[in-house]
Amino acid sequence: MKTRRIIAKAHLWLSMLVGVFIVLIGLTGSLLVFEPELNSILHPNLYKVTEGKKVTYQQAVQVISESHPKGQIERIYTPSEPNARGVYLFRLKEGEEQQSIYVNPGTGYINGTLGDKALFNQIKEFHEQLLLKDFNGEKIIGTIGFIFFFITLSGLYLWWPGIKKLARGFIMRRNANPYVRQFDLHKVIGGFSIPFLLVVSLTGALFVYDEMIFSWFGAKAKVMPPEEQLISKTIPTGKLPLDELLNRAEKAIPQGKLMQVRMPEKVERGTPEGAVEFRLSRSYDPGKGNVKVWLDQYSGKVVGKLDPHVNSGLIYQTWHLPLHTGSFGGLITKILYTIGGLTPSILMFTGVYMWSYKKKNKKKRKQKNDLIAAA
Repeated sequence: MKTRRIIAKAHLWLSMLVGVFIVLIGLTGSLLVFEPELNSILHPNLYKVTEGKKVTYQQAVQVISESHPKGQIERIYTPSEPNARGVYLFRLKEGEEQQSIYVNPGTGYINGTLGDKALFNQIKEFHEQLLLKDFNGEKIIGTIGFIFFFITLSGLYLWWPGIKKLARGFIMRRNANPYVRQFDLHKVIGGFSIPFLLVVSLTGALFVYDEMIFSWFGAKAKVMPPEEQLISKTIPTGKLPLDELLNRAEKAIPQGKLMQVRMPEKVERGTPEGAVEFRLSRSYDPGKGNVKVWLDQYSGKVVGKLDPHVNSGLIYQTWHLPLHTGSFGGLITKILYTIGGLTPSILMFTGVYMWSYKKKNKKKRKQKNDLIAAA
């Protein structure tokens, strides 16, 4: 009984300490599940696609380079990638600002640009860093994730009715008492959402701390080809066009659908340049881009390849993001994850109500006992 009381106190006070942040992180997470769809409603012109022959990737890159000569293209999302929704989407860094540039594949013209201050970019930054980019916001979010994981585990301990009485954990009693109604709602919502909350809280925390935690066990969170292997060797003929590299990447991954291109960072003269990373998807890929191939920018030679269907040790990094975002099961899982992101709000409301109700009743009993003692 003493253990249960301690766990109940820890569950209560940790929830009171970080509950507001958990609620806001849950709400922003629910919005981000449908970010591409909501963005296309808010900014329909960004996703305009003119029918007809598509401009090549190299032509689209040229358009971006001319309009943003000082910008560094970091990622290119293909029309097949869910975030792009049929257009070429470029992630570009210009100075300190990150920009998303949408290019009509039919005309090669820029549909529009979203900067750091765009609504969903602000929502994403809050969800991932609490808008504290310069104050270790990611580490704060990771710590909150672990606290949330413990709160959920302690909630499971307090909720668990036993195997024989398991059904009781999902029953709402017919009782006029407001405390009982809120208690049962808290219990039932918590019982249904515990598996989801355990998964998203742990995977969210691991985005920040997985390298450190895996190292405790002598393991690596992410499997990658050797860094010295993923370089491009300069030759006089210059770099190959992006379209040629793309064709070679698709040949290296038969039946693979190109989702994303990650460009290497600019380096100082005399320093080896990185290889271009292509992310493709196959039918068994839950994350839409977990099949990776790296190509030398000059020769087009494949210098690295990772395929979850072939290479062992990729389970964690293949499933980490899909499990956190719900992207592994299509529309149904996205809807369930959106609903799941709302459950912390309900649990917070019912939990605060029960705490407040008990506190008021305790105060009334104390006043009543004081009156009796005085009489």
